[in-house]
Amino acid sequence: MPDLEAIRERVLAVRERLSEIRPDYRVRLMAVTKFRSREEALAAVQAGADVIGENRVQEARQKWESEKPPCPLHLIGQLQTNKVKYGIQLFDVIESLDRPRLAEALTRGLNEPFPVMVEVNIGREATKAGVLPEAVGEWLRQPDRWTRLKIIGFMTVLPAKRDKSLAEERRIRHYIREMVDLWQAMRREQWPWAPLDHLSMGMSEDWEWAVEAGSTQIRLGTTLFGPRPGDGQGP
Repeated sequence: MPDLEAIRERVLAVRERLSEIRPDYRVRLMAVTKFRSREEALAAVQAGADVIGENRVQEARQKWESEKPPCPLHLIGQLQTNKVKYGIQLFDVIESLDRPRLAEALTRGLNEPFPVMVEVNIGREATKAGVLPEAVGEWLRQPDRWTRLKIIGFMTVLPAKRDKSLAEERRIRHYIREMVDLWQAMRREQWPWAPLDHLSMGMSEDWEWAVEAGSTQIRLGTTLFGPRPGDGQGP
């Protein structure tokens, strides 16, 4: 049986820390619920999580298709083009738009603007999805691509910490600052199809640094729920 009270306490502790770091702004707290039950997810929402994030369309369908949660439901995992229909039907926001082919598939399935975030590979890591930072501007400034998509922000997965040294902290903070600078530069373009109000950045290892730098949404799994069943790892 999951310890729902422990989940609530962890959510409250994170909310308190967010208020300390950014007392003038309510940073959105996403509960990442991969391999978690509806009961666990709803306990996090009741305690103060603002958004539920799912990594896999099939798992999300099993969990939420019959009754959606009482908060926005975001997809943060890679969306295959053959599952676009389910993505549009189930999720309120898709945060993992990472390639032109997916943008085209989403557009074909839509009749009205749908909110998405562009996933940016800020660490330029070959093992991760996302648009390279150098290509983001050129990608966004093509209005024909975004006729039925509204780009409400950027999402990024920061490089993992190799150790707990000060040098490693500086390395991660460098990527955080680069991501914030890119986000702010693209916002200044004021494209009607890309208001870019949100920056989804920060997971269990680095969320406090991300919030200090200006992230508007963090994505937490193990910090809220404890070690994740299945693989022991998570945001």
